[in-house]
Amino acid sequence: MNFNTVLIYIFLFLNIIEAQGYTLDDCIQIAIDEKKTVLSAEIGVVSASKGVKASYSGILPSIQASGGGGVNYFPEQVNFDLEELKFDTTNYFETYSAGISLNQTLYDGGRSWNQIRQAKTNLDISKLNQRSIKAQVIQKVIRSYYGLLQAQKLLNVSEKNLEMSTQQVSLVKKQFDLGVVKRTDLLKAQVAQGQARVDMLNKKTSLQNSRRILFNDMGLQDFGQSIVAIEKEWEAPKIPSSGELLKILKNSNPNLLISKSQIDLGDLSYQMTKGLRMPSLNTSMNYSANGQTTSELLKAFNDDWSLGLNLSLAVPIYVGNSLSIQQQQAILSKQQAEYSYTVLLNDLRVQAELIRETLSNYAEIIPLNQSVVASAEEDLKLVKERYSLGSATILEVLDAQVSLIRSNSNLINVIHDARVQEASLKAVLGTLDFEYKPKEK
Repeated sequence: MNFNTVLIYIFLFLNIIEAQGYTLDDCIQIAIDEKKTVLSAEIGVVSASKGVKASYSGILPSIQASGGGGVNYFPEQVNFDLEELKFDTTNYFETYSAGISLNQTLYDGGRSWNQIRQAKTNLDISKLNQRSIKAQVIQKVIRSYYGLLQAQKLLNVSEKNLEMSTQQVSLVKKQFDLGVVKRTDLLKAQVAQGQARVDMLNKKTSLQNSRRILFNDMGLQDFGQSIVAIEKEWEAPKIPSSGELLKILKNSNPNLLISKSQIDLGDLSYQMTKGLRMPSLNTSMNYSANGQTTSELLKAFNDDWSLGLNLSLAVPIYVGNSLSIQQQQAILSKQQAEYSYTVLLNDLRVQAELIRETLSNYAEIIPLNQSVVASAEEDLKLVKERYSLGSATILEVLDAQVSLIRSNSNLINVIHDARVQEASLKAVLGTLDFEYKPKEK
């Protein structure tokens, strides 16, 4: 367990003790730091950056050192040593060699440089994939966070409904004991109270489920710890025009940019296969020495060495149909990438336009729902006063109470949907991950 993880769990523990709430930014930051999919994407970027460094080997020289030794045995022979004027017998001789060679590619049809461009493009794709995964994690956290907030508020509404139903039963019972109302009024009030209690229990279960989903989306283990979402007043978002949507989409959406990079990879693949038809020019240099003993070998490096310079030119004339087929396949692959880009662009544009229209609709609906809630609260208040004076029936009271509960629930659900749609639009446009940066380690 790393230091950041320890700090996060300490932070969770303190929040439980002090009953503090979590902001949306808190939850997103935890997910960015802890979600394994984000960490895996980061490893992919590191691996791709290593691939860029490795791609330069095609244009850099290669240097090799070599050495060897051997013993040859044969039938015993007699040799006369002129220096010492005596006969020697031997049945073997030793050989030692060592050298160094340098090889450099001067021209290979541009394949080496295209391999570097290919590696850099793959690195860009890895970074875009990291952005895409990060945006998906953020979007999930936003959805589950607002789902938790929705469950909290619906539970609050349900608890208030049960409280009002309990008070209503108490009032009607007193009136029934005094003979002011009929037994059917008491039964109706008790039925409403039972329904309110069932609804509250269901809302509690929904809240617990929402809490578990949020912890999972943050990449944390669920130990039963409590979490409270903090609500901010909903503000109508600034909705870009259709032209602005398309411009932002083309410049920011990571999946669309990945698709565009696939076109570049297809073009590079074609250029590399085309380079196979071009001549290749290579040069090499070899420096070596030989000796029958190690001392003779060392001496040979000064007095009896060998230096070789080579320049080779290779021109492909005919290698079957493999090169032409590879070129055709590269062209087809590029065309497929271009078609995929166009389809994805159109799909994302339509998706963004649909969300844009939905958000515009929510900007008008939410104020209307807010006024409906205010009217329902006033209506319930007036009906209760009339009922206490005997000028309204228990059904009117219950209807007004149900109307208030329904209007409150509708407002909560609509605001939840609007917030989720706002995050979805940012995710489609590719701007969602820009709003949240990981903490520096």
